[in-house]
Amino acid sequence: MVATSVLFTSPSQAATFAFSDGELSLTDFNGILSTEFNSDNNGETKGITLGKNDFVNLQNIPTVETSNSPPKAFTDVVSSVSGEGRNYTGFVKSDSEIVGNFDIGAGKTFSFNFSSFLNLGTQIDASPVENAQAKGDIAFYLYDTSNIPEQTLPDLITGLLDNPNSIKKTPLSFFSLAGNINTLGNDFLINKNSSDITLSESYKEVDLEGNEEKTLAEFRGYFQRYFEKQANITLIATRRSQARVTAPEPSTSLALVLFFGLLAIANKGRFRTKILNNSSGIKMVKL
Repeated sequence: MVATSVLFTSPSQAATFAFSDGELSLTDFNGILSTEFNSDNNGETKGITLGKNDFVNLQNIPTVETSNSPPKAFTDVVSSVSGEGRNYTGFVKSDSEIVGNFDIGAGKTFSFNFSSFLNLGTQIDASPVENAQAKGDIAFYLYDTSNIPEQTLPDLITGLLDNPNSIKKTPLSFFSLAGNINTLGNDFLINKNSSDITLSESYKEVDLEGNEEKTLAEFRGYFQRYFEKQANITLIATRRSQARVTAPEPSTSLALVLFFGLLAIANKGRFRTKILNNSSGIKMVKL
């Protein structure tokens, strides 16, 4: 595996820039009698400028793809925001959920391969007047749902798409990758997995020096587990990204915060899709 960290090229005059790029792929499922995938995809963009020479540029491209035959799932996002001027805020956010339900035959080994990728970057001209933040996380969890009646499984899946944490069970297996970089500090890049997740390839790169920060992580591996009795297994996969840039002057920072709160209430730029969505948005806001 060869991994290369790339800081997305920012506009030539942009004072701040942040991006979050994440990907999760699940393939080569074996040992299953039946498969059903469901998914949800959400994105949000907000931008505010308070001066005639201020601007923000936002882009959000989230994707979710699933297939029941052959069974596979994929989610990816590129979220970026840049800004220039003295008083502005730009924010992009995306999250996706994939829920898969599998019937496993008695005496069968359930297995699949996975790959994950998380690339974060920030860039500013002057700190602490300007601030840029990028964060993201990727994870999947497997739960034994054999004791849940078949007629209630659709309600369970719908609930998990709305809230992946609503299941009240301990996972059989899991993998997670999360990162955060902020020009004001509190940077991290961590990964965790259960003992029956085997990592075949891994790569990490971290550069947090100066006004340009970036992190990159890539992992490949597989899950494998033997089931003596017939079982029903539910998989929950999530992918989240967020990027933000700000450059408020002290005299107008309160107005910027208040107006940003109003914009959040309006919740502009939000969209929801099912199963498959390729969307992008670039938005400039001036007041």
